[in-house]
Amino acid sequence: MPQISNLQERVKTAWAKLPDDLKAKLGPQILIAQQHLLNIRSKAAPATTGPTHRELMMVQSLLHGDQHGLLRSAAGPRVEGILTSVGPDGVVHFGGVDYDGTDPGWAYVIVALAETLGSTPPFPSAGQVIQIPDDATLALLGDWGGGNQFAQSVAAAVTASAPPATSYYIHLGDVYYAGTNGGATLDSFETTNFLNVWPGASGRSFALNSNHDMYAHGTGYFGTTLAPGTAFGAQKGASFFALYNTSFRIVGLDSAYYSKEEELYQFGSLGDPAGPQAVFLQQQAAAAASAGQNLIVMTHHNGLSLDGGNATTLWGEVANQLSALSGKSVCWYWGHEHAGAVYQPQKINDVKIYPRVCGHGCIPWGRAKNLHAPGVLWSENQLLGPGLDYFVTNGYATLQFNGASVNETFYNQSGAANWTGTWPPA
Repeated sequence: MPQISNLQERVKTAWAKLPDDLKAKLGPQILIAQQHLLNIRSKAAPATTGPTHRELMMVQSLLHGDQHGLLRSAAGPRVEGILTSVGPDGVVHFGGVDYDGTDPGWAYVIVALAETLGSTPPFPSAGQVIQIPDDATLALLGDWGGGNQFAQSVAAAVTASAPPATSYYIHLGDVYYAGTNGGATLDSFETTNFLNVWPGASGRSFALNSNHDMYAHGTGYFGTTLAPGTAFGAQKGASFFALYNTSFRIVGLDSAYYSKEEELYQFGSLGDPAGPQAVFLQQQAAAAASAGQNLIVMTHHNGLSLDGGNATTLWGEVANQLSALSGKSVCWYWGHEHAGAVYQPQKINDVKIYPRVCGHGCIPWGRAKNLHAPGVLWSENQLLGPGLDYFVTNGYATLQFNGASVNETFYNQSGAANWTGTWPPA
C-alpha cells in the first residue's frame, strides 16, 4: 500500500485539476462509496443508493481528513469477523494486503485521471488477423497486472504448464493501480507491474484494454504495452485482434475504450454498432461460419453478473454481431470480476454462448456467495487462509486446441488443475 500522507497530497492535487463537470459526477459516487464502506465496517445493511466503486471508497477520507477512521481501520490489525470481512462478490475488506477492497491505493485512479487528461490515443481503425498452429495452447491471465506475490506465483505456474516458446499468451486486462507510464507526476505501473514481468514470449503475446488502463486514458496501454518492440508487437498497436487455425477463430475485443469515464469505465462497450470494432467482430463471425470454425470471444468486461443471472449491456452488443453463427455456439472468456468460474450456457439471438470468467490473476479475494448460484457450474473456491473464507487461491486458464475441440483447464496459482472440460461439448 502507498504511504498515506504522500497519497493524500497527490489525490488532493489531482482532484483540483479535474474538470468541474467530472467532479460533479464523481462527487456523489464518492459519498456513496464511503457510506457503503462505513456500513461494511459497522456490519449495517449495505447501501443501495447506487453503484459503489472500490476505487472511490477512500477518496473522501483522503480529500477531507479521516474523520470516520477508515484509513486507520485499513491500516489496523486484521481480526476476522470483527473487522476483516468478505462481501457476497468475494471482495475482502480490511484484509491488510495490497489490492484488497479497502486498500487506499485504489484512490490513485484520481491521480491517473487528472494527469492524463486530453491524452487518450485515437481508437485503432483495424485489427490484426493472425494464423496460429492447429495444436496451439492459449494461456489466459486476467486482472494479473499487479506485480504482487500472487501475480508472481501465477506467472511461475503458467510458464510451467504453457511454456512461452510453444504457447500463446493473452492478458484479459487490468494493470494496477492504473495503467500509467510514469514521469514527473505518475508511477510507471504499466511497465513495472505488467510489461517488465509479463511471462509470455514476444510475437505470441496479446493484451486487452481494460478499465484500469483507461484510468490513464489508455496512455500506458497504447503507448507502452502495444509500442513497437514489446512482447505485444504482433497487435501492431491495435486493441482488438483475431487468431485463427483450421477449426477455431479467437477474437479479442476492446470493451474499455468506449466505456464511460464518469462511471470509471466499469461497464463494457464495443462502441458504435457500425464502428470498426463491431464490424470487425461481425466479419470474424462470418469468417468462422464460412470456414466451419468455432468462435471464441474474449473481452475484459463481463457479459453476465457474477452469479450468471443478469446480462450486461455488453452481452447484447456482442451477441448482436454474431448473426452469421445463428444455430451455433460461441465460447466467451472475460475478466473484470476477480474470480474464476464457468457458467451455464445461455442462448441469445439463436446463438448459444458458453461464458467463463478468468479474472483471478492477482487480486486477493474470498469465497463469494454470489457464485453459489444455479447459473454457475464451477468456481474457484480453494482456500489459502488465513481466514475461514479468505483468501481464495488465484489462478489462470489454458485452452489446448485438439482438432475440432479445445481442452479448457483452470489452474490455481500452484499449477494444480482445478477444473477441466472440452468445448464444444459432444
